[in-house]
Amino acid sequence: MAAYAQLAPDGGPLPVEWVQEHATRLARPVAWTGSRSELAVAVQARVLWQGRGRLALPRAYRPYSRYFQVQADRLHRAAVFLLDPPPAPEPERSTYLGLVLFDFGLFFACHEHFEGLWRTAAAEDRGFYQGLVQLAAAFYHHEKGNRPGARVLLDRAKERLVTYRPSHLGLDVDLLLEQLTPWEERYAQGTPGPYPVLVSARKLPGAV
Repeated sequence: MAAYAQLAPDGGPLPVEWVQEHATRLARPVAWTGSRSELAVAVQARVLWQGRGRLALPRAYRPYSRYFQVQADRLHRAAVFLLDPPPAPEPERSTYLGLVLFDFGLFFACHEHFEGLWRTAAAEDRGFYQGLVQLAAAFYHHEKGNRPGARVLLDRAKERLVTYRPSHLGLDVDLLLEQLTPWEERYAQGTPGPYPVLVSARKLPGAV
């Protein structure tokens, strides 16, 4: 998907061979070789359309090709990042995955992931996961231009996460809250800024 997004920012049709070759170049640094069967997964999920030897975004998605391009790039960088083992000490693996999704701007996926953990968590951890669910939702709404919704969710997330200071399940909560300090004003004014980094022990190449 990242290879296609880079080659076709408008979502138009391209020869499958071009996309496959570019995907191989993108994957070479991590010693991965793509296959047509793996491409078929994206086609079957209707993320991409394939026909007559060409790939394209489905027509209904083409007005949103820029969003697809951004998300495909984020997903690619997150996947490459996750090929390296997490540092020690680390959060429990499923928690760590959610933190990485946030760090690379995959806020909707992060929200869904932490919501699943929240529903099955022990009582003492439920507020922590609920705070992360609300935090991911806040930044998702921010990117969609819903400033009031983002501010409300940010406030609720901070209220829950502050009770887990200084750290919990490998997350440096104090550092996260410090990074969130300027975001109330940014949400109010609709101004950009560097996103918080939840996996604070590692440098994120190309992070948003």
